[in-house]
Amino acid sequence: MKLFRKLRQKLLKENKTVGYLKYTMGEIILVVIGILIALQVNNWNEERKEHHAMIVALKSLSEDLQLDSIQINEEIKTITLDLSYLNKIRKRLSKPTATIDTLKHIARYEFVPFFDPSNEINRNTIVSLLNTGDINYFENDLKNRILKLNSQQLKLLKIMDENVSIYLNSQFNKYFLLQSESTDNLKSSIISGPLLEKYWSNLNEKDLLEVMLSKLTNKIIMDQFLISTKKQLLENTIDMLEYIHNTKLLND
Repeated sequence: MKLFRKLRQKLLKENKTVGYLKYTMGEIILVVIGILIALQVNNWNEERKEHHAMIVALKSLSEDLQLDSIQINEEIKTITLDLSYLNKIRKRLSKPTATIDTLKHIARYEFVPFFDPSNEINRNTIVSLLNTGDINYFENDLKNRILKLNSQQLKLLKIMDENVSIYLNSQFNKYFLLQSESTDNLKSSIISGPLLEKYWSNLNEKDLLEVMLSKLTNKIIMDQFLISTKKQLLENTIDMLEYIHNTKLLND
């Protein structure tokens, strides 16, 4: 800066106006070049930060989806086992030899009217991308796929929650909420002894048949629906996982 100042002063003292103007223009050009370089460096830094943020977000989303795929697979297996058990009961009750005593035994000792109604997946990363606007860092194809996945997840979760709610509300009627002795947990929470025996022996057979067959049918339908919907959710999850693993960002 001292050198530049001395040059300006020398040119002014020597009354070299043209030379001074040329020098001034050169100094302005140097300042502009310096600003442009600083802006470019800043842009590089911002791009580097965005690139790093995208990689971190994709890895986090991939981890969420991997956990989801494991969790949904386990849920499908559990519900499939329950459906298989219910179908065995249905076949027993469909035999010509089935009696009201068969139905009573199943209702009292075998049929479980309850199940886990939760339908949750790991959505922290995808929600964060939407709330912070970081999703806009991604190229359109990847961005659109994430938005599509978000829409699919919300739709399927809502469908499952609403149908599970309908099923659970339908269960709050006569019989088998507290009386069933099909599990140890239920056994420990009900009255036992002569009163319980009298309860089961005095049940109205018509009501018992109507309620039990309704509960069995409803639960079979619910299991079938949940398996189908969770398989669709699993398929969407695996498709997105495969796409992420093949993206250029994670393979650079």
